[in-house]
Amino acid sequence: MLPIERNQQFTNPLVHSTSPYLRQHAHNPVFWYPWGREALDRAKAENKPIFLSVGYSTCYWCHVMERDVFENLSIASLMNRFCINIKIDREEHPQLDEIYMVARQMMTQEGGWPNNLFLTPELKPFHAGGTYAPDESYGKPGFPRLLEWLNFVWSTQQNEVRDMADKITADMERFLVYTPPAPVETSIPQQARQLFSAMDKYHDERAGGFFQSPKFPRECYLEFLLGYYEMQSSDRALDMVTRSLSRMAAGGLYDQVGCGFHRYAVDKEWYVPHFEKMLYNQSQLAKLYTEAARLTGNPYFADIAKSVLDFVSGPMTSGTGAFYAGIDAETDGVEGAHYAWSTEQLAEILTREEMLFLTEFYALSDIPAFPGHKHPGGQVLIARKPMDAAAKERNMPYIQLSALSSQVLNKLLAARNMRPAPRLDDKVITSWNGLMIDAFATAGKVFSRPSYTARAREAADFILEHAIDNEGRLHRIFAGGKAQHQALLEDYACLVRGLISLHRAAPDEETLQAATDLMARAKELFASPDGGYYLTEQNEDLLFRIKSADDSSIPSACGIMLHNLIDLHLITADETYRESARALADCFLKGNAALSPELATFTHAALRLDTLERNATLRPLPSLYIETAINPEAPDDIVTIETTLSGANPGQTATLTVTMHIREGWHINASKPLQSYLVPTQLDVQGKGVKLLSVTYPEPQPHTTAPEADTLLIYKDSVTLTATIKLPEGATRPAMKAALSFQPCRETTCHATRDLVLTL
Repeated sequence: MLPIERNQQFTNPLVHSTSPYLRQHAHNPVFWYPWGREALDRAKAENKPIFLSVGYSTCYWCHVMERDVFENLSIASLMNRFCINIKIDREEHPQLDEIYMVARQMMTQEGGWPNNLFLTPELKPFHAGGTYAPDESYGKPGFPRLLEWLNFVWSTQQNEVRDMADKITADMERFLVYTPPAPVETSIPQQARQLFSAMDKYHDERAGGFFQSPKFPRECYLEFLLGYYEMQSSDRALDMVTRSLSRMAAGGLYDQVGCGFHRYAVDKEWYVPHFEKMLYNQSQLAKLYTEAARLTGNPYFADIAKSVLDFVSGPMTSGTGAFYAGIDAETDGVEGAHYAWSTEQLAEILTREEMLFLTEFYALSDIPAFPGHKHPGGQVLIARKPMDAAAKERNMPYIQLSALSSQVLNKLLAARNMRPAPRLDDKVITSWNGLMIDAFATAGKVFSRPSYTARAREAADFILEHAIDNEGRLHRIFAGGKAQHQALLEDYACLVRGLISLHRAAPDEETLQAATDLMARAKELFASPDGGYYLTEQNEDLLFRIKSADDSSIPSACGIMLHNLIDLHLITADETYRESARALADCFLKGNAALSPELATFTHAALRLDTLERNATLRPLPSLYIETAINPEAPDDIVTIETTLSGANPGQTATLTVTMHIREGWHINASKPLQSYLVPTQLDVQGKGVKLLSVTYPEPQPHTTAPEADTLLIYKDSVTLTATIKLPEGATRPAMKAALSFQPCRETTCHATRDLVLTL
């Protein structure tokens, strides 16, 4: 990585950092320190307040404040004289970002980046704000006047300032360290219904998504709703998801030309984005569109998922296979300059026929002018309607409209690639890579794309080789050729999630072993006695050891850990994982009626656990045994299941037959459907030491739902699947589970995918 050169007259300690964000400030006249003992000790020794500035490399307003304030010689002189100045890359230290964002939200009722605070030498906040200007503007004092006033207050009323900081810090604890409320009679299904009702209330019926502007994708809400649909058969939940995904993909939030999603939209229609592209958005949205394609069979969702993954495979993937953190919002000091278009520019690139096509299906949306914001001099390209809806309106095949659109947009992309590109943040963040591994592996399985699975494998191999030290400890960041910063619970949880999905897409004992080893280390470092987890290790430089199950821009670490424990129980049949999952769920949810939508990931996982524990359908079988059992929990009696296990002797080969009786008028997809977005019928057998040798599926039947519709391969009436398994040597047969996945469909609609776990 090359240093970012600005004014070489000044150099501060950030010059030694590998963080692109910190290096952007390495030649400010401000004497910046990175977070660490040197700066903290100096603040105490000199009894000076700390000016703490938190941001990240792709943040537009962080760049604005640096240019306008931190490169100003007179302002830097005041900062160096009055304060100890510390710069933090929030992506390196999310725990500090969380603590001091809560402080700012409490003091100002606002958030965002840059986040600028003044702390006592003991790290307790007493003043906070966002982007400051060098001069008074819009009724707010300029940063120099604020510095002089705070210095006067610190010098003359320090006891009062410290008292106020103590009070603010005490108030922060209730937001950062979970304390169980007074328990009430409730259950996990009731709690899930409560969250569903809240999301229904906040849902935007017209434009999709939740709340008003600015509008964030809120991926955790959507993932919860997909899970709620699958487990509770709620058509309303699926409707909220599909409307949101369709509108987001049609708006400027989605890069219509180059693919990938921007971080959020400044308006409620999704038209005008804040232009940075973050890896954590790409990973979560790619998986959501993949799952939506699996559940609905909508090829539009499948295409969006694939486009995001293909985009990430380009500029956001290193030569080693790991994924980079983000792409900047600005180019040459102008946010959105790389992405904006004018009608004249489009007309120069496209033929008359192509322009007619573009204006029929696409439009340009104005970018509003903001104070202190350089306008890019163009507009944002949006789709007039989601492509599947547009094709249906014109009675044309979606695949035809998609192909025509791709031809036109690819010409625009070729022209856009000639423009200066935004900066790339080339940090490799373990947790975000874990989420991206999860997305690629899931898509590889759903779309039968081995290349996606291979991409997930490459990234996983890199992280496992380069981010874990000789003592088995995971690191959060890989940059500048080295691993650094001890991992947080978030990193362990997300990486394990990715490894589990990779194991499911391409079963491999080493991958599974890596996942179980990391889970054991996470328990050692972060577990609390009540079954929950702290998000950080014990550290004397942190005001709090955070304990929370709330989602943020990525799913909550505790929520992902709960999913991981459930998944490892299903894969290994090890009851200790289920017991740990129950303890974790009880820690945050038992008797808790005061849930917010920010508990979406955790509640989703808890509902999975509750469903699993209530639907244990088949009692254990003895080792020498032939018996038929009926699954009483078949979905709405559309499909009933009979299983027969024979020859189950330790060390020998056994045969499992699963017969599926499908109600008249219904069908399920074949094991290898012709369409990549359809959910295949699959049977798996899992257990410690158990090897699945083969699964035999019956010949499918071709089926069409309309004269011009695609031919489907289906099963209907009664079908039998046969699995051949090899049991390990030993005195007793190990616990085994059969995992059966299928999707019941009629002519025009499909139910949610059914993932049944049958104990054998």
